Amino acid sequence: MLEPSTPRRIATAALLALCALMMVSAPALAAGSQDGGPIPWHADAYEAALAEARATNRPLVIDLWAEWCHTCLSMKHTVLRDPHLAAVADRFVWLAMDTDRAVNAAALAKFPPEVWPTFFVVDARDESVAARLLGAASPEAFVAFLDAGARRVAGRESPAEEAARVGDMASAGGRYPAAADAFARAVKAAPGDWPRGPAVRVAWLNALYRAGAHRRCVDVGRAELKAATRGHTPAAADFVYYLHGCAVARARAGAPLDGALLDTAIAAVQAAVDDPAAPLTVDDRSEARRILREIHMTRGRPEAARTQAEAQRALLDRAAAQATPYAAMTWHWPRAEVYAFLGEPAELIPALKASMKALPDAYEPPYRLAWIQLKANQPDAARASARAAIERVYGPRAARAWTLLADIEVARGDRVAARAALAEAVAVWKALPEGQRRASARAAAEKRLADFDAETARETQR
Repeated sequence: MLEPSTPRRIATAALLALCALMMVSAPALAAGSQDGGPIPWHADAYEAALAEARATNRPLVIDLWAEWCHTCLSMKHTVLRDPHLAAVADRFVWLAMDTDRAVNAAALAKFPPEVWPTFFVVDARDESVAARLLGAASPEAFVAFLDAGARRVAGRESPAEEAARVGDMASAGGRYPAAADAFARAVKAAPGDWPRGPAVRVAWLNALYRAGAHRRCVDVGRAELKAATRGHTPAAADFVYYLHGCAVARARAGAPLDGALLDTAIAAVQAAVDDPAAPLTVDDRSEARRILREIHMTRGRPEAARTQAEAQRALLDRAAAQATPYAAMTWHWPRAEVYAFLGEPAELIPALKASMKALPDAYEPPYRLAWIQLKANQPDAARASARAAIERVYGPRAARAWTLLADIEVARGDRVAARAALAEAVAVWKALPEGQRRASARAAAEKRLADFDAETARETQR
């Protein structure tokens, strides 16, 4: 689940075999394509999809994704092609929207992503949200999310589903305390075996984390850890991610770090990682190991963290070696991050160069190549790669590309070029249409530019 930096999440034996076969034998997909699975997708065409949903009296399912989002690509290549979805595909109209494309800005204003990916089931009659899902899910959990949305549209929503939907809408509107209260009601009203239970518990902890209610977040995390990690679904690592974040925030505020709780959380996620039958994709398992690594570092156990990183790297390297170029792009960021953590960023450069050659229109390969080259202390090469990414990138992601170029120019010692790149990043945020604007991101870009100018002025006066 990406925020732009957040958690993420091998499938059951059958699903893993299916995905491996698909990745090896299927032709490479064009960036942004949702073809190749059981679902007939509309791509970046909200009005057309809505019209079909209304004409056929079916709910509309929306997938908000982006090329840079590894969890989005993982869901696309695995869960959204799973046979479980084939059985229900004709009950819905399906729409995939690249959140970086301006053509989707108006629809994004109605259905804003809270993390990447975000999924909605929408009642086409009035465009109201019937259900929402954040991040990754197992095939079974995804079908449960679809069923909840369909029941809402049909007027058969259960009390637990209603409370969860109210919480989703409050969270989407930034009303996180109200969202947390609604999610609490949903969990209380639901049966113990509620298929949506783990995902709703993740949303509950996410709302508490975002509300700054760190003490309550830790208390809820402690009480709900067993239920949230039951079944070893993708929700297990996501739940522990937010629990860890709240525990660390409390410690920074002066409270003692609850080491026993974090060790219990480590054991719960480790059990999911070690379960070969767990309904987890490669991306899910990789993300779980990254979260374990972060908690081990918090607990002062760098060797245990390195063990997780080495296992994560081996997992991702195997998956990338078996995948088509487009499918392999799923793991560019997790591989780059873990190679950098292990102090070996240069070792990934050949693979990223090969990806850039194989996918000449995609911005993600040159962007990640520039990042890893900067980590490998190759700023001149990184500058060329960043420029290549800027030529291909679009929408909000362009601001990230310009900011990366600014970092590279600083490393090269060219403050004039760095300042120009930061100004371009600010200009991107200012020019975005409604629906793609993020006030906090624009403010951060403007602050960085102002801080850069202030630092330059101080250096000039010395």
